[in-house]
Amino acid sequence: MPVKRGDVLVVCGAPRTLSTIVLLFKGILLGAHTIWWGHYWSATSRPWRAAIRYALMRVPDSIMFYTEQEVDEYYAGGGNQRKKRAFGLNNGIETDEIVRLRTAYSVENRPRDLLLIGRITPKAEIDILLEALSLPSCEGVTLDVIGSGHDEARLRKRCADLGIADRVAWHGGTVDEKQIAVIANQCKAFVYPGSVGLSLIHALSYGLPAIVHDDRWKHMPEIAALNCGMNGVTFQQGKAGSLAITIAELLADHTRLIEMSRSAAYTTAVTFNAADMAERFCSAIDQVLADSPSTKIDSDRR
Repeated sequence: MPVKRGDVLVVCGAPRTLSTIVLLFKGILLGAHTIWWGHYWSATSRPWRAAIRYALMRVPDSIMFYTEQEVDEYYAGGGNQRKKRAFGLNNGIETDEIVRLRTAYSVENRPRDLLLIGRITPKAEIDILLEALSLPSCEGVTLDVIGSGHDEARLRKRCADLGIADRVAWHGGTVDEKQIAVIANQCKAFVYPGSVGLSLIHALSYGLPAIVHDDRWKHMPEIAALNCGMNGVTFQQGKAGSLAITIAELLADHTRLIEMSRSAAYTTAVTFNAADMAERFCSAIDQVLADSPSTKIDSDRR
């Protein structure tokens, strides 16, 4: 990749991709403005891997994190090293089509209860949700699952063993937003018992109040979009009983559901969408250039 002095070089902050690290040092040697774009901490982070990542973050001129919350966590983090200039992009998805397809939120007119959207992998911890649905407090609660994965056959059998197979609908994986909208618009709330990421943004865009666990450090960065008590609620991480009670209490409170739905839709209307993310990215580039002495000199000459 050709790099020259004055370019802004943004590299993916994944230390395991060694060629990216080489490119970063190449950009520095050639006089480019360098930016590291990655996570501060996510559900897959481990202390020793994070230590390597934090060390590499000292190399570029600036850092882009997935969310503003991560920027705050970075500046509040330990260590005596001088902190770099950091920007938060509020990682999101394209929401324009979702807004067009989204129907008005009316609890009484929604025949289904819970939606889970995402890949069916151990990360989702769907076993906890199925166990919660089998408990007395969640008797009759329905679940729609949009997603696919190697764990689906086992989880279907688990549903049968728990006696809830008739309340769980498996729709398979799809990226067709029109198909997703038909299902999402029938549901009252979104639930994700494991390490939630962009699935949360997807659900909030449909105006669905969210139910996720309460351990921020075992989520992906997009958990920053959750405003507990406003657009969603939390349960005790890993506890099916806590999840069952949280589901039952939220579904029983129609007024709260309606208020949370408004807040959910507002969240992704303001940020955590592709348009706002692009604006934040461009603004970060402009600020990096504006802060550069060489750029100011070149601007004065022009």
